[in-house]
Amino acid sequence: MRKYLFVLALLLSTLLASACGYSLRGTQGLTGNPQTVAVMPFVNKTVESRVEVDLFNALVDEFAQSKNLKIVPAAKADLLVNGAIVAIDNYPISYSVDDKTNGYRTVMTIDVEVKDRATNRVVWRRSSLQQVEEYGATDEPLSIDRRKQLALKKICRVLAEDIHDGIFRDF
Repeated sequence: MRKYLFVLALLLSTLLASACGYSLRGTQGLTGNPQTVAVMPFVNKTVESRVEVDLFNALVDEFAQSKNLKIVPAAKADLLVNGAIVAIDNYPISYSVDDKTNGYRTVMTIDVEVKDRATNRVVWRRSSLQQVEEYGATDEPLSIDRRKQLALKKICRVLAEDIHDGIFRDF
């Protein structure tokens, strides 16, 4: 009986020791315990219109939903999120037997940084952060353009999630 208690105690201590590194998503890493964030408009270095608005809105939505940091005006924020949309590439990826385009791929590349507003120190940065979305083609040019816009909005949502999660994960 004593042998089983010893083995059980050893097993429990091993399990407890291995769980020490566990933490919940979005609760680790930020130094200085920031409470607020401001999302600045991103610079759009592409010819694609309004994509910076979609990215801004996606970032605001992501931070508002997460409740890890409160969104406030820049003058009151602990952290400032800003960056640039540096490239948007859109190209065909598949063709039909009669050489018509069946599908497209859109790739957005951004640079982003998060600064401590009080010290102006960069606390998190990613260059050439990319996201890809594919969509099908139709014979109607307006429909193709609409699908491209929807793909860009989806890319913005995923990039906003990547930025939010990266801030809390990579410190």
